[in-house]
Amino acid sequence: MFVSGIVKYGERTWALKCASMDNLWSGMVTTPDPGPNYAKFMEEYRFTHEAGLQVEIVIEQERRAEATAATAATAVGVAEETVPYTDVIADASRFFVIFRRLFVNLILSFQERTRSQATFLRLTPEQAYKVIEIELSLMYDTLHSKAAVIHTWYGRLLRCLTLLSTSTACLLFNVLRHHKGKHHSSYNHVDVCITNVLFGGALCLEVYAVGMMLVSYWTFAALRSCNLSFLSDLIFRSIQYFHPERRSKWSNLMAQHNIISFCLLDKPTVLTKVLSVLGLKGHWDSWLHIRHIEVSHELKIVVFRELKDKTASIVDAESYRKFSNHRGQWAPGENEIFRRILAKFRRNFKPWRALQCKGYYKELGWSVEVEFDESIILWHIATDLCFHSDDDTGDAKVAPYVEVSRAMSNYMLFLLVARPFMLTAGIGQIRFGDTCAEARNFFGRAGTAPPDAGASAGMVLGVSAEIAPRDVKGDRSKSVLFDACRLAKSLLELPPRRRWRVIRVVWVEMLCYAASKCRSNFHAKQLSGGGELLTVVWFLMAHLGVGEQYRIEAGHARAKLIVEKN
Repeated sequence: MFVSGIVKYGERTWALKCASMDNLWSGMVTTPDPGPNYAKFMEEYRFTHEAGLQVEIVIEQERRAEATAATAATAVGVAEETVPYTDVIADASRFFVIFRRLFVNLILSFQERTRSQATFLRLTPEQAYKVIEIELSLMYDTLHSKAAVIHTWYGRLLRCLTLLSTSTACLLFNVLRHHKGKHHSSYNHVDVCITNVLFGGALCLEVYAVGMMLVSYWTFAALRSCNLSFLSDLIFRSIQYFHPERRSKWSNLMAQHNIISFCLLDKPTVLTKVLSVLGLKGHWDSWLHIRHIEVSHELKIVVFRELKDKTASIVDAESYRKFSNHRGQWAPGENEIFRRILAKFRRNFKPWRALQCKGYYKELGWSVEVEFDESIILWHIATDLCFHSDDDTGDAKVAPYVEVSRAMSNYMLFLLVARPFMLTAGIGQIRFGDTCAEARNFFGRAGTAPPDAGASAGMVLGVSAEIAPRDVKGDRSKSVLFDACRLAKSLLELPPRRRWRVIRVVWVEMLCYAASKCRSNFHAKQLSGGGELLTVVWFLMAHLGVGEQYRIEAGHARAKLIVEKN
């Protein structure tokens, strides 16, 4: 038992060391690459030139990044196919070795982007998300368990050693007790029972640990890579039983926070005043006003399809990185839709005259080109106002757009209020507080607040907003309540299905923008709490080849000296 205890504590200490970010980073950094010997090449070029010979340098690229992008665009047309669950696990294990580098801010190459795209573009959305979930599950094991030690040759050996030592201790105790019991009756029966119960518990824990080690993605991937088909099939059948494909590998929940509902329900009471003094008001608001819903299948499909379409529209390597900087500008639509919106805003909102409108969504650029936290609150309120003012939200053709749009809208507001560290730096919480203060003041001006969110939306939309609020109020308050009202009124001029499609795509782009800008250590931090939708989207974007982590755009260039005799 002493040997088992020493091994256990040593294993835990080593696992903590392996799970540290510094250790992970050092273990993933590639060997320093100096590249071709430039100094030697230029020296040969100079000597040849000084010798009076006509010399020419010919550069042959190993592979161009543009060709990679063209390959991806072509691959989008490939029909999606359902692959066996064994291949899903194998792909996840293979990609995990590569994409875990994202958590320590390391870069990826164009070859890795090409291989990942080739796999993900042929997968169905369900299986693409399943690969992501398994990868994040493996990353959770690496950061928050002893998997980094257990799933090695010495880790498996130590696991067998602890089981053997515990079994031996239990056996020796009972053999020696039985042998000495013939000559001495000094053993207390109760003490013997308690000792055997403790031994039994220790043995059960050891057997359970060995079972968990065997029934894991790590073991299946290792056996499959060694071509041990019989053992890998046996492990796979166990995985199917304990970790079926249909079961989500993360919480599959997204938090919801709504600004209008919050303003109507958050009324000053004695309790809230006491909580404010104690510094617990934020925790109270989180418990009372934030709820969690399941991430719908439709939302996952929408995000996957939009990312896939954007991947097809990217034409060169530079645009892969630029895409992550868009947060609504790429939303598709028809020119006449936005010309109508632009015309109205140009009549009523003077700053619009200075905008350079390019593309489709650039015509609504004022709402997405402001600070990101302002964009979130603007579109969140506008989405809510459209929902409560639209009589067609129950239409079967419109309802899916509405449900997905509101879910993303409320989730982004939750991130702004409760997870500000996952968004870009800004004054989001100040802006949220000012907007709530103006909303409470507006709703309570008649002495009593409106009874529900629908009535509140009607009150807001009833305000004439022909002049920009900032021109009237100045810039002291950062409230955007009536700026959002202006945006909602313009959106309400569109046909319902078209309006909600525009809103939905804007929220998808905002979600992707937030995912790409969140620091990797915060993504890693959220894994311990069941995971965030933002992290899943971040990993999906990386696998589809979108983001700033792809910095190796081409291989080594091969330079040749062509010498011509005079």
